[in-house]
Amino acid sequence: MTTPPRRGLRTGSLRLRLLVSVMSVVLVLLVGIVVATTVLLQRQLEASAGDSLAGRTATAQQLLDNGADPTEIVSATQGENVAAQLVTTDGRVVGDLALRATTPPPALRPPTTPGDGPPPGPPPGPEETRPTRVSTTTLTDGSVLTVAVDTSSIDAVQRQLLVVLIPLVLVASAVAALLMAVVVGASLRPLRSMTALARSITRGNRGDRLAPTRSDTELGKTATAFDEMLDELEGAEARERATADRTRQFVDDAAHDLRTPVAGISAAAETLLRGGVDTEREVRERLLASMIRESRRASRLIDDLLMSARTDDDVELDRSDHDLLALARADADRARLLAPDSTVVVTGESVVAPVDAARIARILANLSDNALRHGPPEGVVTVDVRDAGATATIRVSDEGPGIGTRDRERIFDRMVRLDSARTSEGSGLGLTIARTYARAHGGDVVYDGTAFVLTVPR
Repeated sequence: MTTPPRRGLRTGSLRLRLLVSVMSVVLVLLVGIVVATTVLLQRQLEASAGDSLAGRTATAQQLLDNGADPTEIVSATQGENVAAQLVTTDGRVVGDLALRATTPPPALRPPTTPGDGPPPGPPPGPEETRPTRVSTTTLTDGSVLTVAVDTSSIDAVQRQLLVVLIPLVLVASAVAALLMAVVVGASLRPLRSMTALARSITRGNRGDRLAPTRSDTELGKTATAFDEMLDELEGAEARERATADRTRQFVDDAAHDLRTPVAGISAAAETLLRGGVDTEREVRERLLASMIRESRRASRLIDDLLMSARTDDDVELDRSDHDLLALARADADRARLLAPDSTVVVTGESVVAPVDAARIARILANLSDNALRHGPPEGVVTVDVRDAGATATIRVSDEGPGIGTRDRERIFDRMVRLDSARTSEGSGLGLTIARTYARAHGGDVVYDGTAFVLTVPR
């Protein structure tokens, strides 16, 4: 099964992307302003032309009411860029609606003298028709008044406005682009700081952090996540280094402890080989017993090492209801069988709890064996089972000198053996395994100054 390729992060220029995006918005806004200004001005000028038409019509109606003749009405209604035509009730047409190009004012005409004829110049061309806005109104006497207004000035004003606004928009866009380049560069400074920090860490400068002043902004959240990632990476690195150190120390201790029984077996075997068949039977039996004892010791150490290695992973429990007092009595019988001279007393009450019987038996075996090693030869090991409400407790005590305050937690570390032990047969892993199994049940194993106490939730 092939792993699908991962999509790469798009790493185009963020500066260019931001600059193009912002400038696009700025250009859209500027063009929108130009268009809106042009449209509003056109509407304003057209409204002004409409007001002019209405005013001319009102003037004509007033003159008609005052008894003016059609010629006077048309003459009063006409004006600069305004033409008027009146159709009377008898069908007579007064006035002309054609708007022609205005001639230069008299002051601008070349001077002439009487009798000189027409002024020199090109012959007159065809008349120019201008864009107009026409309003037709029926007056009170039934005559029809038509007024036309020249609207070419509106187009001229719009053209002049565009001539001013378009260069202004181009200049404003260029200035905005320069300012945005500076602003975007300043805004990207935190990203450059992150890049510099990452490169500094790759060169071995551990411990440096961005330390954002605010963590509720976009950059603040990114910087906080960056610092948290660095904390986790460095923490994982430290944990890995500590695990490697513990593993190395564990292997060294295990090799040292295995060397002793192997050396004993080797020495006994060499003695038997040198003595041959002439070795006395008593000596041979003692040497063979020593070899068996040392091999058992090595076997127990190997078993504890394997068990300890397995407990590094999650412990899987096979829970069911068991009587803890019965488990304690079964372990006492085991201890008496292995050490006939020992005295193990079980007291307390019957307590049922959902536990893994095999794991609890291993915990009790490790605690009772530890008590037998550290107690006096003729001492008594007491196992007391009690119901503590939500939990059940099992106390394993002996008549030994006890454990100092300084060592009460250290004894649960791997390969730790105190000098007060009567024998060196322990592997230094029993209490570690006992605590691991107890915590897998949701309980614990502690030393309270007088006894080892196993607690198990009920």
